[in-house]
Amino acid sequence: MFPISALFTTTTTRLRFLSDQSSLRRLHRLFSTQSLSLDHTLSHPIYMIWGSNTGVGKTLVSAGIATSFLSPLSLSSTTISAAAAKFIYLKPVQTGFPIDSDSRFVYRKFSEIFLRRQPSTTVFASNHALKASISAAQSFLGGEIAMETEEGGELESGFRDLGWYEEMKLQGEVGEVTAKPSELICKTMYGWREAVSAHLAAEREGAMVEDSVLLGILKRSLGIGLEGGFAGDHKVRVLSVIETAGGVASPGPSGSFQCDLYRPFRLPAILVGDGHLGGISSTISAYESLKLRGYDVVAVVFEDHGLENEVPLLSYLRNRVPVLVLPSIPQDMSDNLMEWFDEAQTVFNTLKEIMISAFNERIDRLRNMPKKAQNILWWPFTQHKLVPEEAVTVIDSRFGEHFAVHKVLNHDFIMQQFDACASWWTQGPDHTLQGSWARSIRRWWRTMTEESLQHSVGSRRHLDEIAPKRPENLSARYAHVLTGLSEISA
Repeated sequence: MFPISALFTTTTTRLRFLSDQSSLRRLHRLFSTQSLSLDHTLSHPIYMIWGSNTGVGKTLVSAGIATSFLSPLSLSSTTISAAAAKFIYLKPVQTGFPIDSDSRFVYRKFSEIFLRRQPSTTVFASNHALKASISAAQSFLGGEIAMETEEGGELESGFRDLGWYEEMKLQGEVGEVTAKPSELICKTMYGWREAVSAHLAAEREGAMVEDSVLLGILKRSLGIGLEGGFAGDHKVRVLSVIETAGGVASPGPSGSFQCDLYRPFRLPAILVGDGHLGGISSTISAYESLKLRGYDVVAVVFEDHGLENEVPLLSYLRNRVPVLVLPSIPQDMSDNLMEWFDEAQTVFNTLKEIMISAFNERIDRLRNMPKKAQNILWWPFTQHKLVPEEAVTVIDSRFGEHFAVHKVLNHDFIMQQFDACASWWTQGPDHTLQGSWARSIRRWWRTMTEESLQHSVGSRRHLDEIAPKRPENLSARYAHVLTGLSEISA
């Protein structure tokens, strides 16, 4: 039991907080929602780098993928020979900034590896920092920052627009000349000074950011890769990775779990697992959290700690997802991990090939679906021969009240389309009920027999509230929804 004085102090503190008008405005911005179109390009592969926990090596994996993709061997095999390539590294949420900066680590580590290996290419590398909390900006820029009005100044919402960048031109040995050098672009979008979970840092430093605002800036940053991303014949010039902060379910700045925060994009995932004792459980838990929300996990990669965690992981995944093992990081880092990156290069090359292959397969599948649909499906009240392929709506997934629809104009892209017809796809179970239903399926599966009863509290209670009181309609309506959802997410 808490003492009465402690309860009274807590209540007084909350009242004082709510009486602060600026705090109320921040709360309003945080919890208000706005209509945001989260269309994104499929002109090139874009992957989310997730971690089963914090400190498992996500940034090392990002740096390794960048080095592999921009190497001369990569340019001759998986990209257009003698053409410039572009690797984009995005870090939406960074705490511990500026002392900890994952984008700066990727930028500098790539530069060190490039100068060590002296490849026959030229790379223009840059690192950008967009916004930081006031305390992080003071630490980064030095000195005090003049306070400006909240309505029109650079310090609105507790952030400073840094607009800062560093760059260098990396010139390798004289080799094949390209029209322009390859590019490495690294970006930190939001930075907080305190090295804690993002939601705590945002609250303590008075720098809150809404999910919709964060996703909007991320969407604009993804547009960097539009130019020359996919050249046909499965040749890829551009590769983007978005590295999350902490673990799969670590909170973002608003408190939303990151696996929910980034779900509107539903970008394919690379999961960095844990090779330590207990890492099997945390890796499987992270994998299931992503799959339950509809993410496609393309590969699992983790550092070897001599425990052979890959054996039970491969057994659990039934070889559906590749599991790659990186060499152990040496205790002696006097060479700045140069030898480790050399030793791990084969693993990173394999991971890069898996990422590009999965992207090509997805594009082929999406492009071929209209023709397959016309040959296989029957649409009621439709003259099939009068429906051109371009008129077929290819639904990649759905989120909330919107479909994620595949379109092709100048390039492939995913656009959100509101379900104006209120179909079974979006008007059936919401994401809360889907989670409850998934747990019920795992628990009961096919246990119904004659003269028996099973009870699932979460899903049944929700069904009783939203469904018509006609049991014969429940299974038909909601079973159809689940079947459809599984088909489009396959």
